[in-house]
Amino acid sequence: MIGPLPYSISVPEEKISKLKQKLALTTWPDELNGAKWDLGAPLKDVQRLAEYWQNGYDWRQQEAKLNELPQYTTKLEVLGNQLNIHFIHSKSPVPGAIPLLFCHGCEFPLPVSRKA
Repeated sequence: MIGPLPYSISVPEEKISKLKQKLALTTWPDELNGAKWDLGAPLKDVQRLAEYWQNGYDWRQQEAKLNELPQYTTKLEVLGNQLNIHFIHSKSPVPGAIPLLFCHGCEFPLPVSRKA
């Protein structure tokens, strides 16, 4: 079994461009009068967020910031299935600190750039 492998985030530019195109082509629904959060996020909030993702968010800046962290992937076998696990290994500066493991449920394949 191969141990953890270094990992860095590297989203292809065409994926970011495609996301921006999709956001630009969004057809927004009508909103019910007086609808608040009980029927989901208000339309204006979702539109504001979409505008930010389309024109304001600097993916490359955030990608670089995330890639400053010591990231790895490894394969784990769980119930006969191999899972590719992505994690950040960051030791506490506090002696005897309790280790923490944070997991996310991201199932889609992330773009991978392996450091040799």
